[in-house]
Amino acid sequence: MIRINLLPVKELKAEVSRQREIMLGVLCLATVIVLILGVYLYQLHRVSVLEQDLANLRIELQVLNMKVKDVADLKDKIKEYEGKFTVLENINKKKAGPVRVMQSLSAATPTALWLTEFKEIGGNVTITGVAVDNQTIAEFLKALGSYAFFKETELVETIQSEQIGMPPRRFSIKSKLLYQALAQLATSGKGPSEPAVTKSQP
Repeated sequence: MIRINLLPVKELKAEVSRQREIMLGVLCLATVIVLILGVYLYQLHRVSVLEQDLANLRIELQVLNMKVKDVADLKDKIKEYEGKFTVLENINKKKAGPVRVMQSLSAATPTALWLTEFKEIGGNVTITGVAVDNQTIAEFLKALGSYAFFKETELVETIQSEQIGMPPRRFSIKSKLLYQALAQLATSGKGPSEPAVTKSQP
């Protein structure tokens, strides 16, 4: 009877099986390492891209801040120029206003009427004078109210004059004085002695 010792064959098979398991483990480990490395490299790339985007956004933000500052400076300059223009406009009105008011007052005064006082306080005007009769005073009141400088013009009183050699009627008129009417006259092209309102005669 022949006996064959199979022990070395079993050990060889076991060794081959172990080597296969080792190779499979190494392969799985390598695969995991490659995957981890790939994910790391992808994340590293994404971080780099995001950092670049962030840097670009910061540059754009700086540019926008400079533009906003420029706009704010421009608005401040516009306000400054508007303020200067308003001051100059008011100065010109104050210079030209009294002259035109006096011209309008002179043009509205009838030949049979004389003014004795013209007093202005805070835009409120009181005009006193003498005239030959009440009709002349009424004509002066109507003519005065037709000019843009004078608003809410009304007769306060008319009394008999007691002074010898003076016209028989004394009067007092009050009105509101509007220097802003200069702008209206400049727009309409009317001269200083032209009424701003033309009323039809009856």
